[in-house]
Amino acid sequence: MVSWLRVTVVVDNDPGDGLLGEWGLSMLAEAPSWTCLFDADTNPSVSAHNLRALGVDLSRVDFAVLSHHHYDHSGGFSYVGEARPGLTVYAPPGPLSELEGCGLRPVEVRETREVAEGAYVVGPLEAWGGFYEVALAVEVDGLGLILLVGCSHPGVDRIAEAASSELGRKVHAVIGGFHKPPASALDRLAELADLIMPAHCTGGEAEGYVARRYPEKYAGVRSGSRFEFRAP
Repeated sequence: MVSWLRVTVVVDNDPGDGLLGEWGLSMLAEAPSWTCLFDADTNPSVSAHNLRALGVDLSRVDFAVLSHHHYDHSGGFSYVGEARPGLTVYAPPGPLSELEGCGLRPVEVRETREVAEGAYVVGPLEAWGGFYEVALAVEVDGLGLILLVGCSHPGVDRIAEAASSELGRKVHAVIGGFHKPPASALDRLAELADLIMPAHCTGGEAEGYVARRYPEKYAGVRSGSRFEFRAP
């Protein structure tokens, strides 16, 4: 486990001050001993702009995770490959050659595995349509799991349940895209997690539901949002 985790939203649909927003998602996760880029948005130029504006030096990134092989999460990896050639990218089964073509080193994830101190790639979980998705779970001392999700095509509640079950820890926070989930999935997520932080493809109806029904658990997300997770 790690003593703290900082998550910076590099790109989300909604822009922060001085940043660009776009239909896509990218987040930076920083722990005491490692830094991870989780997904890389759609447009390389948007990723590049926001990374520079946020002061992120890609040479400090130790590894990356691609949640699933959809362009709104993988498109910016061409810029990442230019700035950090040879970077290891953990990804579910799919067209890994596209990452290789960006000058990156993809590693296919076939089961939940620890990839750095306290950091686990969870999955792959199969989504409707026959493709796979993974998530990043980070165990923070005194809090539990911080779960980064891409689009949650298999179901955000299902991903949270898998992370908690496989790692034997409670989920403290879930941040990322929830893919317009039904209320029943959000209710189940609220049972599993202390904090619910919807972004990207969650949709206004689902986000509003969480904000109204679980205001003590809800946190809004946009490009440039920064969150630090550390036990009191």
